[in-house]
Amino acid sequence: MGQFQFDIPENLLEQGSLGEDCSLWKWAYISGIEGIPWEGNVRFEHGRLTVTRRIDESGKLSVPWVIPGYGPVTLSTCSLRSGVPPYNLPLELARGCCYRVRSQADTWERAGLRMSDNFRDLLAQGTAFFLDAAQRVANPEAAGEDAMKAIRHLEAASADLLESYAAQALAFRRDNEGRLGTLLGASMPAEHLPTAAQTGDYVAACNAAAVRVSWAEVETDAGRLDFDAVDRMFAWSEQHGLRVIAGPLFDFQDKMLPHWLYLLEDNFDGLLDAVCRFTEQAVRRYAGRVHLWNCAAGLNTRGPISLSEEQVMRLAVAIIQTVRRVDPRNPVIISFDQPYGEYLARDREGISPMHCADALVRSGLGLSGIGLELRMNYEDIGTLPRTNLDFSQMIDRWAVLGLPLMCQLTLAASSEPDPAALRPTGIFAPNSQLGLTEKDQLRLAGGYIRTLLAKHFVHGIIWEGWDDSRPHIFPHSGLLDDRGTPRPLHQYMARLRKDFLC
Repeated sequence: MGQFQFDIPENLLEQGSLGEDCSLWKWAYISGIEGIPWEGNVRFEHGRLTVTRRIDESGKLSVPWVIPGYGPVTLSTCSLRSGVPPYNLPLELARGCCYRVRSQADTWERAGLRMSDNFRDLLAQGTAFFLDAAQRVANPEAAGEDAMKAIRHLEAASADLLESYAAQALAFRRDNEGRLGTLLGASMPAEHLPTAAQTGDYVAACNAAAVRVSWAEVETDAGRLDFDAVDRMFAWSEQHGLRVIAGPLFDFQDKMLPHWLYLLEDNFDGLLDAVCRFTEQAVRRYAGRVHLWNCAAGLNTRGPISLSEEQVMRLAVAIIQTVRRVDPRNPVIISFDQPYGEYLARDREGISPMHCADALVRSGLGLSGIGLELRMNYEDIGTLPRTNLDFSQMIDRWAVLGLPLMCQLTLAASSEPDPAALRPTGIFAPNSQLGLTEKDQLRLAGGYIRTLLAKHFVHGIIWEGWDDSRPHIFPHSGLLDDRGTPRPLHQYMARLRKDFLC
């Protein structure tokens, strides 16, 4: 049994540095050298955060932490020993920030990245504050104050570093490749065909269309398929010269599967047969009209039907093989939900997304790429708030698999309840008083999109959500608001398409 204990100085608790009601502690987790979270028990009492897990090995803590003026963001310590006297949490988070930004800056500088003077100043100041905190460890409150100053400066340095990286990498790509062939699109339910007015907005911002071939909508009754809405969406995409990404053909989320499929929950062979039959019919219908098949999504996370790890792998293999057999020419991918794997900290039976993807890549099934579903700042079903540097490093880890990536990204424009969302959930807001705003969506999502465009191995960026004036999957995720009006993020994507994309 391994136990990690962290003390938060009382003066920082009074300032709300771990959330106004200290509620962010429950999202803390310990991960190993590969960055994969371990299942553990988290407890926060009287200013002490305790994480207990079954193995007695070193690990690093990750926890959402409120940075004044920015909001909650997930920070990580360096690797720590378990079973020792309590660590000073702000100090260890500052140590982790210092290591992360300095090591990444050194790597990129050796590769030719030019650092700004502002970055160097912030890095020097942040490092000095961290050293002051480390020297005052005997006075926890004073060390905590200096550590918070270090975190603010180091995270500001991190943001500046990513701006330099994205700007210089994009300029390099444009100089060497001309217009980029990266796919940029939005995911739309097939039954939500854009209006004539919305079509102009869509084409201005996107060069691709992610058409959901939703099994739940196509086969509402077993054996009775209705592809009319999907046919219209394909015709609309072709009419406007958009490249089509079709799928996911099997979306393992609540409310994304046919209601009658639950009758097969205890009959895996029957479930497998039904999935493959629908997949074959859909692929035969649209073969030759699709640029990329998204075979399945979310199989690595717990879904509406209970499946073992072996059954998940069999299902993934069967879907991929079916698509490859019926349409051997067009590329196929499979998508993984919550690629950081935070859910593993709360689910002992969870499947590691990286390990699952690695097994499928090595299986010789002919995968053309990997999809990553990044629902940023959504509680329970999404990814914890992350800095651009953390986000960039996660994408780089997935690139080690050696396949192109397609990133399906979304981030809410409001933290208010959304009655039109099919999957309602809580949202991490930068400011608990004002909530999340469209400006926050632009600031946060714009940085992620810029980072993805800068990476040559990212071949597609799909925004999950188009029109919030119609029923949609995730709260406040649309590029159009609940009145059908383009949000600032839509205008930003339109500028990116005009400046960089084919």
